[in-house]
Amino acid sequence: MKLKHSLITALALTIVSITIWEGYWRTQTDYYIAYLEDDRNLWSQERAKVETATAEDIILLGASRTGYNFNTHVWEEVQGVKPIHLTANGKPPGPFLEDIVKNTSFNGTIVFGVTPVAVFVFNGDRRWRVAEKWIDHYYNRTHAQKLGFALSKPLQRNLVMLSASEANSYNNLDLKSLIKRIYIDDNRIKGNNFKLVNIGYNDEDRNLIMFPRLTDNPIYQKEITDEWEKVIPIVLTEYSEDVEKTISKSIHNLSHLIKIFKNRGGKIIFVRHKAEAGWNKYSKRMMPRDKVWDRFIETVNCPSYHFEDYEFMSKHYLPDWSHMNAEDAKTYTRDMVNQLIKDGHLIKH
Repeated sequence: MKLKHSLITALALTIVSITIWEGYWRTQTDYYIAYLEDDRNLWSQERAKVETATAEDIILLGASRTGYNFNTHVWEEVQGVKPIHLTANGKPPGPFLEDIVKNTSFNGTIVFGVTPVAVFVFNGDRRWRVAEKWIDHYYNRTHAQKLGFALSKPLQRNLVMLSASEANSYNNLDLKSLIKRIYIDDNRIKGNNFKLVNIGYNDEDRNLIMFPRLTDNPIYQKEITDEWEKVIPIVLTEYSEDVEKTISKSIHNLSHLIKIFKNRGGKIIFVRHKAEAGWNKYSKRMMPRDKVWDRFIETVNCPSYHFEDYEFMSKHYLPDWSHMNAEDAKTYTRDMVNQLIKDGHLIKH
C-alpha cells in the first residue's frame, strides 16, 4: 500500500513539475514556440518526394539563407508549383546536390542558394560529414525510426519544452543546452565561448521563419551580431594560395555534378543571397567576386542571380546580417519567382 501511495505521489509531482515547466516556457515567446523540429527525419520526409518528382518540379538547395529567404507557400502562389524544400540549416549543400545527381533520375529544376563559405570552403570538413549523415539516414531509416518520428509529431507540435535543434543552439531547452548556459569564470576552463542563438523556427514544409523579436529590436539584433563578430573574422580569412586550392577543388567537383545533371535534361539556377556589410566584407576579403563567383558561373554556364546586380535582392535589411525576416522573405520570394518567370527559367502553371 505504501508503495502504491509513493508511486501516485511521484506521478502527481512529475505531472505538476512538467506542467509548471511547460507553462513557464510558453510565456517566453520571444525565444520559444512549439513546432516540428527540422531534423534529419523531417528532411528525409521531404527528400522522399524527389523519388516521384517530374521535370516540372523544383528543388531548393542551400544553407540557412535559402531556408529563411524563400517561402515555398508564396512560391506556389506565384508559379503554381511548390518546391521540394531540401535546404539544410548550417550544412553545405554540396552533398545534397551529389545525392540528387548520383542517386536519382530527377531532371527538373534546382534552385541552388549560394552562401560562399558553405559552397566553396566547407568541402569535406565536419559540416560536410554532418550533411552526409542526413543523407545516410534517409537511405537507412528503420521502421522503428519512422514510427518513432510519426509518434513524436503530436508532442513536438504541442510542447514548447521539446524545442531543440541539431544545430545545438545556445537557447535550446534540452538538458545539454541548459547546462551550457551556466557560466563558470574559471581559468581552468578554456574553449570557444561562441553562443549560437536560435533565431527562428520552421513550419512543416521546412520553411525557416525568423522570430518576430529580431525584426525591429536592436537589442536582440546585437545579441546575434556580437556573436558573429567573434567568429566571422576567424573563419573568413584572407584570400591565399591555400584558399585558391580549396575553391578550385570545390568548383571542379561541382562542375562535374552539374554537367551530369544538365546532360540528362536538368536545369540549375544559382542565387547569391545578400549579406550585410558586417558579414559580407569578410566574404569579399576571402572570396573576391571575380576570383570565385564570376569564375564559378562562367565555368558551369548556368543562370545566376547575384544580390549586387538586382535591386529587389538587396533592398531588404537583414536583422542578423545574414537572413531575412518572415515578411521580407515573402516579398523576396515573390520578386525572385517573378524574375525567373520573366527571364524564361520558370513556367507559370
